[in-house]
Amino acid sequence: MIRISWFRTTAWCIGALLASPQGFAAVPDYVREEQPVADTMEDAKGLVTKGFYVKPFKLSLFPRLKQRLASLPPFWRDTSLAVKPRSYYFDRDRDIGDSVAWALGGSLEHQSGWWKERLRIATTLYTSQKLYGPGDKDGTLLLKPGQQSFTVLGEAYVDLRLTDSISARAGRTALDLPYLNRQNSRMVPNTFLAYGLTGHIVEPLEFTAGQVTHMKRRNSDNFEPMSKAAGLLGTDEPATAAGMRYNFTESINLGFVNLYAWEFMNTFYTEGNAGWQVTDNLALGVSAQFTDQRSVGNELGGDFETNVYGAKVSTTYKGATLSLAFSSTDNGSRIRSPFGGYPGYLSLMLKDFNRAGEDAWLVGLAYDFAEVGWNGISGYVNYAEGYVSDSDSTGAPDQTELDVTLDIRPKNAVLDNLWLRLRHARVDQDGRFANDVRDWRVILNYEVPLL
Repeated sequence: MIRISWFRTTAWCIGALLASPQGFAAVPDYVREEQPVADTMEDAKGLVTKGFYVKPFKLSLFPRLKQRLASLPPFWRDTSLAVKPRSYYFDRDRDIGDSVAWALGGSLEHQSGWWKERLRIATTLYTSQKLYGPGDKDGTLLLKPGQQSFTVLGEAYVDLRLTDSISARAGRTALDLPYLNRQNSRMVPNTFLAYGLTGHIVEPLEFTAGQVTHMKRRNSDNFEPMSKAAGLLGTDEPATAAGMRYNFTESINLGFVNLYAWEFMNTFYTEGNAGWQVTDNLALGVSAQFTDQRSVGNELGGDFETNVYGAKVSTTYKGATLSLAFSSTDNGSRIRSPFGGYPGYLSLMLKDFNRAGEDAWLVGLAYDFAEVGWNGISGYVNYAEGYVSDSDSTGAPDQTELDVTLDIRPKNAVLDNLWLRLRHARVDQDGRFANDVRDWRVILNYEVPLL
């Protein structure tokens, strides 16, 4: 592979131009797990959110049952309850060994109405049960280590309205921030034990702040201290998160998040997003992001300091979205993301393209086939290449990744909540420590709104 010597200089110039509020949010793979196809204007909302994940509930399939609650106080009347079954087959072939499993499970999600307009409670029970999983092919993250089934009360929290514009949450909850999130790309998402505040100071300025003490990883039924969840054994340090986002318009915003993992590291992330609906059929977007990451305190994870920046442009025309992106990581160290998915534009199914000294670029194409009469069918393809400076001395191989995803969501009354996702990824590497990977996934999601 040919190394383009002026890549860093060009990338830095483009990044500097896009670092203003005129930026557009790209979508890393962990976010794309929540929606079937790319859309420029939807992506313009960005990755910096109010922090706490808000459960989506659909209208009940049993309206008569819902009507029986109509005369009760709002706490009961507005209660929502849904069963969300999921089946997941995962098969990864690597030069160093394979990982295979098939699991069945999902979640039972509950949320009460508001009590006196001030308080509500919510719970979510998750389960992942093994249908197939050879003991010598562990590592899919669908099941506990050893290919073991598990069930866990992943969420159990209280929401409290302090004022009309500020609310609090405490308990087991899902989070929705860069570097601190659900990463819902297996059977069960990450969840956390946390407490904090969200809201807005003035209408365009949103904020979030909180303390996160424990984390339950995707393939675990145990909540561990944040530092231990990051792999720092024998420690019990928490993490503190704070962020803001200013919305200039509905599709133009600028935000940041700072995540301080005590005695371990500090991660500062900022992004700028903008999207423009040029015509009914054409939308344009541009975005930029920057992360500074360094060790702090007792440096439990070692002494390091690094950063990564990137930018992306996208255009949507009649159901087709074309995206171009790049990222460049500092030579000091790789980027770490132990508390959720990495928010980089180059974060794909298998690789994040954020190794020390790595420059990378991406081209992606998404399409909604409803434009040609195939309602409920969409898909996308992403291709990325990454090159590490001084690869001869570090041994880090050049790498490419190709991802293909097909989504099928039937549009009829019976199967409206069904979502079949077929995915394939392949990584090819060239170097002393090269490791090629082939990945196949079949995911079937369904939702039954009970209340």
